[in-house]
Amino acid sequence: MRKLIATAALSCMLAGAAFAQTPSSGAQLTGGTWVCSAVTDGLNVISKQSYAADGTSTMMLMVFGEADGTNIRIVAEGVGTWNIVGDRLDEILSRMTATYAEIGGNGALEIAQNMLDGSMVNVTLTNTATFAGPTLHLVDVDKVVTDCAR
Repeated sequence: MRKLIATAALSCMLAGAAFAQTPSSGAQLTGGTWVCSAVTDGLNVISKQSYAADGTSTMMLMVFGEADGTNIRIVAEGVGTWNIVGDRLDEILSRMTATYAEIGGNGALEIAQNMLDGSMVNVTLTNTATFAGPTLHLVDVDKVVTDCAR
């Protein structure tokens, strides 16, 4: 379940950064706020991210749904850095803080924080990005698809 939540969450977080690049110039990066969503193995992941031209990012993440028969709700905030070269987007999250967590109807803030720390923080996350007008289609290494828009 830890890898499932991390994979879905990371796809959403990374999606916003990729679209911040103008499709005509890989070297020119711009900032912006993006809303991204993905669904994987019964979990819905929605993120709102702000990406700065200096390569830093802030985000809010919501994960909710059912995995292995257990209802899950997690809200977290994070900061990190990002870089895009060609169609490859890399991001490293330096901090993720769970602000709300419920697993199976019980409070689970410490469990959620441990899952975030163990699977998302200080790990290089890579996605392939495809631009289509004002939207972005992202696919991570586990083939989880994320769609984003401004």
